Amino acid sequence: MKNLMKFGAVAVLGAALGGCVIVDADVQEGDWSRFSGGLLYGAEISARGPSEVSIIAHSNGCTQKEHFRPDIDRESSNRFRVRFERTTEDNCKAFVPEGKRMTWSFSELGIPSDAQVVIANRVGR
Repeated sequence: MKNLMKFGAVAVLGAALGGCVIVDADVQEGDWSRFSGGLLYGAEISARGPSEVSIIAHSNGCTQKEHFRPDIDRESSNRFRVRFERTTEDNCKAFVPEGKRMTWSFSELGIPSDAQVVIANRVGR
């Protein structure tokens, strides 16, 4: 009888804790803060077709391209360093684990289509 009560207590405890979710994220302090803006989930530069820069950033469901300010530095006559800075916090509550993809053409950034471009943001999760 005593063993049956222990088993029952363990079963009830297991059922009560069964809905818990633990997320072990590799997030550094400041990665989610309003103006950290430096960490991107991904980035790519396309030279085929239209020259463009795409970034994937953390989103809570409301992140838009207008929430980022590109900071462009000309390193040489045909080489540019671009850093994207988040200027507006995403206060929505949606679960968007893949982040939000946003694209800028070289023309929008004021960069010649044949230029070399380096993205200065850290990329990772």
